[in-house]
Amino acid sequence: MGTQKVFLRRRPMAPMVLALTTAVVAASLGVTAGPAVAGTHRYRGAAPGQVTCRLVGTVSFSPKASKSDVAPSSSHLRGRLSHCAASNPGVSISSGRVTEQFSASPLNCATLSGTGARATLSVSWKGALFGLKAAYSDTTEATSRSQVVTNANGDEGFAIPGGGGFALTAGSFASSSGSAASVYTTMTRSVLAVVCGRQQGVRRMSVAGTITVGSPSDQGGGGGGASAIPLGDYAGTDDPQDLVGFGAATGTDPTYAVDYLDKTDGWSAMDDASIAQGWKGTGYRLVLGIPILPGTGTLAEGATGAYNGYFATLARNLVSDGEANAILRLGWEFNGSWYPWYVADATDAANFVRFWQQIVTTMRAATGQQFKFLWNASADTGTSYTPAQAYPGNAYVDYVGTDVYDEFWGSPFTPAASWSSELTQQWGLNWLASFAAAHGKPIAIPEWSVSVRDDGHGLGDDPSFIDNMAAWFVAHQVAFDCIFSFDISGSNRYDITDGTFPASLAAFRAAFG
Repeated sequence: MGTQKVFLRRRPMAPMVLALTTAVVAASLGVTAGPAVAGTHRYRGAAPGQVTCRLVGTVSFSPKASKSDVAPSSSHLRGRLSHCAASNPGVSISSGRVTEQFSASPLNCATLSGTGARATLSVSWKGALFGLKAAYSDTTEATSRSQVVTNANGDEGFAIPGGGGFALTAGSFASSSGSAASVYTTMTRSVLAVVCGRQQGVRRMSVAGTITVGSPSDQGGGGGGASAIPLGDYAGTDDPQDLVGFGAATGTDPTYAVDYLDKTDGWSAMDDASIAQGWKGTGYRLVLGIPILPGTGTLAEGATGAYNGYFATLARNLVSDGEANAILRLGWEFNGSWYPWYVADATDAANFVRFWQQIVTTMRAATGQQFKFLWNASADTGTSYTPAQAYPGNAYVDYVGTDVYDEFWGSPFTPAASWSSELTQQWGLNWLASFAAAHGKPIAIPEWSVSVRDDGHGLGDDPSFIDNMAAWFVAHQVAFDCIFSFDISGSNRYDITDGTFPASLAAFRAAFG
């Protein structure tokens, strides 16, 4: 952000809805974002991943099941979840319960095969979501018709397939049609028939099996429109609560938090990384601006490795603060003259490349780090050197991006002309798409927004910009995007929720909510 003077804050919304399907089920996952956040928030967005658990429990019959019965009037399944495996490493389940009540038993003495019965299902579990304690609240759902089945060993049981029946969903996504539960007794069908015939009746049976919840895919682009692309926001430094407010105001659920280290007060203020502590345990993935020259030093000195010790300290501090998986924007908007690390010419570009390589090599050596490095320029700034001259190389870059604001210095001063410029300028979106494809790197947009500027070059309330950006994100399978929703001053405004941009806010809700 070119006019930015200080970096402030915002807060998390980290709940979510998983689809559960012993039939078709979705529930609200309550997550606490930090000491200032209370209550349960609903997550609406792409599925957070598929979870498959072992289910062990009992089926009880009322009245007792016997061979002479047409069918017991009702039966209950009560079970525990364990040994859960998730396709998304950010989701884990430590304990869980499943209860199910059938209007007629799908597993009974009189009918050892057939279509079973409709049922209602209640599920709850506890675990973690991206390191944050989380729990599914109980939900009761009507299921599709269960079926009596046998497994490879001939054990009797029943299966409840997904993709059918009625479900009440808390949130905006539906369950995967491939999800299901299959639960078996320890008896084969023939043994069960003998037991039913010899006894006055069967009160309960032990059962075991598996249950699958959610979608096989993790969050990401590639379907579902812009709302399926992971969203982030900058709403102020070290302030997760405001990020929750942003989500509520826009009808979205940001999962990435943008923030910036101290860029003016020297090395110790920068590598202390104190702002990272405010995001610890919030569930957000941090997209962090790293001021590679925090008011001191030169690109040429950095290229020699003179500052590597500071970045080694920074890496250790980020890991200890729980941000080992942060996405780091080293010297963001390096082609902009407003920052101390400004790359002004080809000589600077060569030094910037070597400096970047020194930093990445140093930080990757930290124990426990899982950092990703985002190389990003400013779209609205031309340079005498080419982008390729400032690129550190594929081995040192994980994402490529450019910061895009609805600002224009040409004529006619219209939204259409402005958007054309965003596409075609030197560091613009057309360049980014071709550069990313040529280097095989995913695209990330770490800053973008509508704007009002005191110099008159912001397009103001421009819903077409929102629509165009959303469409571009989908078309180019953007890995994640982060809007900048913070007003730098009364006359330099970027917060889409502050009342200045009502039409743009409506467009944003429609595209990303």
